[in-house]
Amino acid sequence: MRFLLVLLMSTFLLVGCQTDGTKSTTATAAAPAAETMDAETLDRMIEETRNQIYNEKDNKFDTNKAMEYIQYCQAFGKKAPTDANAAKYLFQAAETARSIKKYDLALSIYDNIYANFSSYPKAPQAMFLKAFTLDSEMQQYDRAKNLYQEFMTKHPEDEFADDTKFLLENLGKSDEEIIKQFEEQQKKMEKK
Repeated sequence: MRFLLVLLMSTFLLVGCQTDGTKSTTATAAAPAAETMDAETLDRMIEETRNQIYNEKDNKFDTNKAMEYIQYCQAFGKKAPTDANAAKYLFQAAETARSIKKYDLALSIYDNIYANFSSYPKAPQAMFLKAFTLDSEMQQYDRAKNLYQEFMTKHPEDEFADDTKFLLENLGKSDEEIIKQFEEQQKKMEKK
């Protein structure tokens, strides 16, 4: 439940941040270059590009830099799949894709993590976040429900199991409806 509250708060913060107005594409100039780079160069480019995505002064995301970052992370995952950083970079790339509202790209990366990096400690979280993205960002409730249920079946003891149960119970409800329901439950508890 703690994760859900943190996730909701971070979503509100991300929505509040503005992009720089430049159009992003799924195929930026970085794409061909990323595929030809070695793992060491990709590692360096990931670190450099990550620091260029967000401008604190202007409170804006550079979506083109974000897409470059994602492409470098994906290329690293392909080039060095056994490297300890591969799954971590892919996870960060998926979160970046969600931040810039490239939801289909985020879903694809979460799938890659779950399918190909199953020993990564956050692999179950990738499945959870895919379901959460389908639910909260894309309003694809049937797909989200199926994935939440699959998560509960495969990872019933995971730290996100309580969050998943809560989300399943509140699937399709707005944040306001959930908050109102929570406040009503709190009032009932106080009366006891």
